[in-house]
Amino acid sequence: MYTLQLGDYKYIFEYDTIEELKEQLAITKTTHEEIISIEKQYTKVDNALTNSRDKKEHITFALLELQFIDSLKTLKEQTNRSVSQASYKAYATTFDKLKNYFKDTNINNLSNDDFQDFRTHLKNKGLNPKTINNNMIYVSKFLDFALSKKLISENCSKMVSIKEETKKKENFTKKDLEDIFNYDYSSYHKNILKILAHTGMRISELWSIKKEDIIQDDGIYCFDLKESKTETGVRKIPIHKDILEMVLGLEFPLSAKTDNAFNKEMLKQLYLVIDKNSTKSLHTFRANFVSQLINQHPDKVELIQEIVGHSKNDDKKLTLIIYGKGFSTKVKKEVIDSISII
Repeated sequence: MYTLQLGDYKYIFEYDTIEELKEQLAITKTTHEEIISIEKQYTKVDNALTNSRDKKEHITFALLELQFIDSLKTLKEQTNRSVSQASYKAYATTFDKLKNYFKDTNINNLSNDDFQDFRTHLKNKGLNPKTINNNMIYVSKFLDFALSKKLISENCSKMVSIKEETKKKENFTKKDLEDIFNYDYSSYHKNILKILAHTGMRISELWSIKKEDIIQDDGIYCFDLKESKTETGVRKIPIHKDILEMVLGLEFPLSAKTDNAFNKEMLKQLYLVIDKNSTKSLHTFRANFVSQLINQHPDKVELIQEIVGHSKNDDKKLTLIIYGKGFSTKVKKEVIDSISII
C-alpha cells in the first residue's frame, strides 16, 4: 500500500513491484495535473460569475447560461421538480444563438434595439415566426432570471418589446426629418443626429468612434468600426458627401459620458421634436437609412446589409464575405451618396 499527498488530495494505491509503483506514480501525477487544471477553469468561471453578480462588471450569455442551468439543477434537488430534456435542449439552442450573435458582449450594455436586431437576425436566418417568438420568450425568461440574481440592471431586464410586438414601428416622415434638422439644436447635437441619419449607425456605434477610426480606404473617408456586438457589425462605412466636411472637423470621441448616458442625452434631444409616445427613436434613423437605400437600390440588398452590418444568409455570406471579401469601398460610397436624407 502506498499513499501520495499532492496538495489537498491524497492518493492511495497498491503495487507489487517497483516498476508498477513507478508507473502508477506517473499516471497519478498526470491525473492530478488534469484535476488541478479543471479546478482552475471552474474557479475562473465562479469568479467571473461572482464579479458579475456583485459588481455587474461583465456578464455574458455564456456565463449566464452556466448560472441558469445550475439553477435548474438546484431546483430539482430542492423541490424534486425536474425540467424535461426537451426544455434543456430548447434553452441550450436559444443560448447558442445568443452567444453566436452577441459574442462576449456585456449584457448590461445591450439595449432594446439590440434585441430587436437579434430578432431580425433570426428572421434573416429563415426561421418561422413561431420559432422566433419562442426564442424571444426564452430570452425574456433568461433576462428575468439574471435580474433576480442581480447579474444585470433592472433597466436591462425591462425589454418588453422583445416579445410579440403590438405596435408597428414607424419610420420618420419627410416632415419629421425637416422638423428635426430645422430645429434650433446646438451644432453639437445637430451634427450627431446628422451622422446617425447619413450612416445608419447605431447610437452605441457612434459613441465608440475615436479619432483614429476616421480613415481613408482607397482614398475614400470612412468610419472604421473595429468593435461591435456582432460579427457583421465590424465594418467600414463610407462617409456621405453631405456630412464629410462636418465630420472631418469634429473631435472624436464625441462624448466623455458612458454609452448609456450618451444615448439618453441624444434621445432627450430627439424628443424635443418627436413625440416620445410614438414608436420613433434614435434607432429610427437607422431604419430610415435602410429604407431609403433599399427603395433606391432594390437590387442591392446584400450590399446594403454589409453597409449597415446586418447578417446575410449563409450561402450568400460564403460567396460575398469568405470568397469575395465583401463589396468595395467605392461601390458602397456610390450607393450611400446616391440618397438624400432631407
